Amino acid sequence: MKKLNNICIWKDTEECNDCSINGRLICHFRRKYLFSFLGFFLIFVITAFIGVIQAGFGWFLFGWVGFWLFFFEFWEIRILCSHCPYYGEDGKTLHCIANYGSLKPRKYHPEPMKISEKIQLMIGFIILMGYPLIFLILGGQFIFLIISIIEIFIFFSFLIIKRCGDCLNFSCPFNRVKKEVVDSFLKKNPVMRKAWEEAGYKINE
Repeated sequence: MKKLNNICIWKDTEECNDCSINGRLICHFRRKYLFSFLGFFLIFVITAFIGVIQAGFGWFLFGWVGFWLFFFEFWEIRILCSHCPYYGEDGKTLHCIANYGSLKPRKYHPEPMKISEKIQLMIGFIILMGYPLIFLILGGQFIFLIISIIEIFIFFSFLIIKRCGDCLNFSCPFNRVKKEVVDSFLKKNPVMRKAWEEAGYKINE
């Protein structure tokens, strides 16, 4: 097989026609999924940037951008992305519907996320989204603050409603894929199945 870890999402799409869960998961990269993810996130970023600059704390945005690089390229990529089937692709670059283009400094981890990793992820998101809000409050930019909070809510609502219900990263704390679909996917992918069962997951036969 051209791709590592014998994951079915890298097979010819014609083989998906007979799959019992075809259409129930985002098994293949599509630009529209990436663009919608980036679009909702960038709306919040642009609003926050303008508000923080208006508040007189523009220089502190360099710290926010620095945290992006650390979070997306080193922290999140290990605790979340490395458990996703998309990460199991051959090569050093991630091609997925969220962190497209990120480097893959760590090996693929087919096992589910640990509780400690889920806690770290939530802390990371709080820092990522909360960083500019602090300066909006300090600068008295309450209109931008309210708009930014609404945009954060819209962003996560979009993910949970439109993406988390068919996302392949099953152990993510936001994932909403039904157990029978997860079980079917794991049965088709022995590397993941073995890792999940060794972690204590029970598949309904």
